[in-house]
Amino acid sequence: MERESIEKIQKKKLKAAVKRAEKIPFLRERIRERRIGEISELSDLAKLPFTTKKDLIGTFPYGALAVPLNRVVRIHTSSGSTNKPVATFYTRKDLDIWSELMARGLACVGARCGDVFQNTTSQGFFTGGLGLIQGAEKLGLTVVPLGSANAEKQLEVMADFGVTVFHAIPSFALRMIEMLDVSNGLRASLKIRIGVLGAEPWTKEMRRKIEEGLGIGAFNNYGLAEVGGPGVAIECPCRSGLHVWEDRFLFEVVDPSTGEPLEEEEEGELVITPLDREAMPILRYRTGDLTRIIDGKCECGRTHRRVEWMRGRIDDMVKIRGIGVYPSTIEKIIASHSESNGNFQIVLTGVDEITIKMEVNGTTFSDQSAVNRLKASVFDEIKDATLLRTNVEICQPGTIPRSDGKTKRVLDLRRI
Repeated sequence: MERESIEKIQKKKLKAAVKRAEKIPFLRERIRERRIGEISELSDLAKLPFTTKKDLIGTFPYGALAVPLNRVVRIHTSSGSTNKPVATFYTRKDLDIWSELMARGLACVGARCGDVFQNTTSQGFFTGGLGLIQGAEKLGLTVVPLGSANAEKQLEVMADFGVTVFHAIPSFALRMIEMLDVSNGLRASLKIRIGVLGAEPWTKEMRRKIEEGLGIGAFNNYGLAEVGGPGVAIECPCRSGLHVWEDRFLFEVVDPSTGEPLEEEEEGELVITPLDREAMPILRYRTGDLTRIIDGKCECGRTHRRVEWMRGRIDDMVKIRGIGVYPSTIEKIIASHSESNGNFQIVLTGVDEITIKMEVNGTTFSDQSAVNRLKASVFDEIKDATLLRTNVEICQPGTIPRSDGKTKRVLDLRRI
């Protein structure tokens, strides 16, 4: 579809989305305060109010619902580790669209009817569970709905049923590699060829480590509960950014400080407006994710525009001696070293003391000269990238704490 046709669809859907959003009390009040008038062009999007995570948490559980509860067929939530979670709602139509988006994404990375799909994540409140399963079923894949289990069990089931495509968070894929490294013959019995990974920040350098360790093609999948879950954007085999499904979402990149729209190719905060949601039709959701719009056509032939890998989240940045550091910057350096198994932790203590703990393979750890060379190299690379002098601690495999959920890369003990 040509750009003109895509934008025609977006313009029509935006008008309808605004009308639905006016059924949410806090958005209706903001729209009236702004006296926006008729939405006639896509450029009018900038006139509309933002929605933030704080708004949604503040209206928990049903304050962002735009339809009667008897029309809601499913409720999911975000992880909500310290606050109340964000509740997200689906009508029957919302679920059908979500399934279609996930089917598109799986097809985009090369999954086909005849593939066997396994989801390694929780299939409860987490949107990355049932959402992926719905999409796999719609595409015609054979689904193994194992759900959350340890890496050993996941791999055994993959071998038993000839799984070819799986979904996981990136840190769990590292756990799978660790298990294969100590198992006897399990690696040879696997048929996996595609990994769809997302739900936590990761980098292209980490992708290379996962692909080499599992012998697969790994693809970045993006979405968040607030706008409906995974299925917003995904890579294609060209790997030149993530295609955003523009017939279902409008996206902008804005200045994180001012909220003003930025030009294409400028990095800022990603803002998403779902165009078809019935139960929860929020406007201009500020994701907190940093990225940029990639200009030009993709070699795969898809005309939906792309965004770059997320550089990090605004609230992930930590200030150390007045310098802002994103964990992804450290991850790129750690994962680029072949001696690393991908597991690392940033520990902040005292008055801005920073220690980088990184695990290495057993061979490296037992070679003191190799350890010393690696420490010096990582120290220099981090200093070049961040201007910070750090303590680099080389750790043997398995010593950095593992998590059953999303991995916590920063341990900030400065407040304790």
